[in-house]
Amino acid sequence: MSLTMDQKLYHIACLEISSVVSSDQGEYRAQAKNKHGSGVATINLNFESGSKKIPDGKSPRFPKKPTIRQEEDLLIMECVLEAHPVPDIVWYCSEKEICNNQRTKMTRKAITKDSYILTLEIQNPTKEDGGNYRCNAINMYGESNANIALNFQGASDANGFAPSFIEKPRIIPNESGTLITMKCKCKAKPEPTVTWYRGQDLVEKSKKIKINTTVIAEDTYELTLEIKDPGATDGGTYRCNVKNEYGESNANLNLNIEAEPEPEGEGPTFIEKPRIVSENNGKLVIMECKVKADPKPDVIWFRNGEVIKESNKIKTFIEQRGDQYYIKLELLDPQLEDSGLYKCNIKNTLGELNANLTLNIEIVPVIKDKPKIIKIIKKRTVVIECTVASKFEPKCTWYKETSTVKESKRHVYQVEQTKEGEFAVKLEINDVEESDKGAYKLVASNEKGEAVSQIVNLVDIPEEERKPCKPEISRKLADQKVAESKTFELLVSLSQTDRKCKVEWYKGSTVIRETKDITTTFDGTTARLTFSSARTEHTSNYKVIVTNEVGKDESSCKITVEKVAKKKKKK
Repeated sequence: MSLTMDQKLYHIACLEISSVVSSDQGEYRAQAKNKHGSGVATINLNFESGSKKIPDGKSPRFPKKPTIRQEEDLLIMECVLEAHPVPDIVWYCSEKEICNNQRTKMTRKAITKDSYILTLEIQNPTKEDGGNYRCNAINMYGESNANIALNFQGASDANGFAPSFIEKPRIIPNESGTLITMKCKCKAKPEPTVTWYRGQDLVEKSKKIKINTTVIAEDTYELTLEIKDPGATDGGTYRCNVKNEYGESNANLNLNIEAEPEPEGEGPTFIEKPRIVSENNGKLVIMECKVKADPKPDVIWFRNGEVIKESNKIKTFIEQRGDQYYIKLELLDPQLEDSGLYKCNIKNTLGELNANLTLNIEIVPVIKDKPKIIKIIKKRTVVIECTVASKFEPKCTWYKETSTVKESKRHVYQVEQTKEGEFAVKLEINDVEESDKGAYKLVASNEKGEAVSQIVNLVDIPEEERKPCKPEISRKLADQKVAESKTFELLVSLSQTDRKCKVEWYKGSTVIRETKDITTTFDGTTARLTFSSARTEHTSNYKVIVTNEVGKDESSCKITVEKVAKKKKKK
């Protein structure tokens, strides 16, 4: 075995087997521990038809350190995962499992055959969202965790966001015109690096120019560039670039010495969060943004870093409504190859914005696990339920054995969306009958294909509810004469089955307890007392009492054990 450093925080553990033989096959497990916890990876080594074939699979592994970034009011945690086959992913905060809701959203995007980008998005994060987050990935070959500490009290690699400007940049001259101040305000964590440009040229401090960064609130900065005794040669387009490890942003200011020092208008700002809308049962995808800007902005769409060109399949639009603009991209009949990261760049002379939208195209529904059976005793109803992952509501058909289960008053189909991309599919069987017993399965399909669930067997059905009544012994005990050493039993039967009844056996006035030679059974209808070998001391009067919440019934008999005469040997 060997352990070698792979990256700064990761190691590769190896177990080498020389001269492999068939007896080496089986399940191997590697366990790694340190003071923070432990992890386990499982590998199944199987040989097929005598050949030494290594199974094609990979246990989950996080090859890079998780990252956290903030985009406006959205906090994004991101992990890179390697695994094959596709693992089950669960996010936790402390030990509490996180579910998709209005504030939190989890996504998984394939970037190669066996690598994925996993994200957890938190809308409008607050200090209450702080804590230790864990992304758990598990498949048949092993399990791994990525840990992220989210702490709003202090800056760290795992706690920050990209810079963004929070006010319109301003150019402020003094009354005499001997000093011009360009002023911007931004939020960032950690503190950004600030760089000023005039056109494409870097602006540096000098006797004529002063550049300052001032902290005015938590994670909020005022950025100023002062020009002393400005002249015509100082005019032009200035750009304030702010950058930290999570991203960067730019603010543009036009300085015209001959005209007003502060241009009218404002850079683009979002008035609604950019979103992706699906219409016509998934045949049309619309990506849309709503911004406020003056003057009218220029818009460029990108997909995975490349400029998108309009075609019969892709159309882009920009519609003006006062000082607001409705920007959208329409994608007709989306396919798997249309998946990816879409970016909308919105820019005018006073600033720019970028909207990032991730499009995931799902080909066929995925049935997550085996259907489960839920019994509702009082209604005499059985519900068979299955969870289906699908971007859009799938067409669902239930089968009993090989026959389709047709919808009726007794057989009701239910398809309910439980969260984005997931549906609860149910078959409700009312007034259950013996004929409803059997093997059931679900087929979920869409235009791209279908998925078939595992088979679940309906074996027990709810019994019809009835009011309890006093037990009545229909088959009574009978007197018996039994030969010594022979097996014998005492038996009674109830007129109506009742598993809740209590059965007690007596020899004389003494309660009989089970031993290795004396056993009792009761199936709700028949009660038995069995003696494996009759002995003379078993001769006695016996009684059985059957009791429930309503009343009781009893029966008695006499058992006589007779000795067997020994045969005389012939001389």
